[in-house]
Amino acid sequence: MKIRHRYLYIIGLLGSLTFAAIAAPSVSDDEHHDDVMTAVEKGLIKPYSALQHKVSQQLSARIIKVELNEDNGEWIYELKLIDNENNIIKVEYQAQSLQMLQIKGRHLENVIKAPK
Repeated sequence: MKIRHRYLYIIGLLGSLTFAAIAAPSVSDDEHHDDVMTAVEKGLIKPYSALQHKVSQQLSARIIKVELNEDNGEWIYELKLIDNENNIIKVEYQAQSLQMLQIKGRHLENVIKAPK
């Protein structure tokens, strides 16, 4: 009987710790948000609306996912797009200048617009 109570106690404790870990707010998300806001104020990141405009000028595809990451002090927009043929394209833009750094995907000749 004592062994059964120990197992129930351990299972209850593990369940409580798991719930606490899931329910607790993520400190890293808050810190990342603060870092992004500071970078925007310093002019290190162009707004998302400018990025959307740049993508629409350069590519024939819709944005379906956006991530903003810092890599060695440089902010990078990482995008996932989908074209009219349902091909997935991955693109990276430097967040301050909105210069395209990298593009990957199939049938890119149908996605990249000719410069005007």
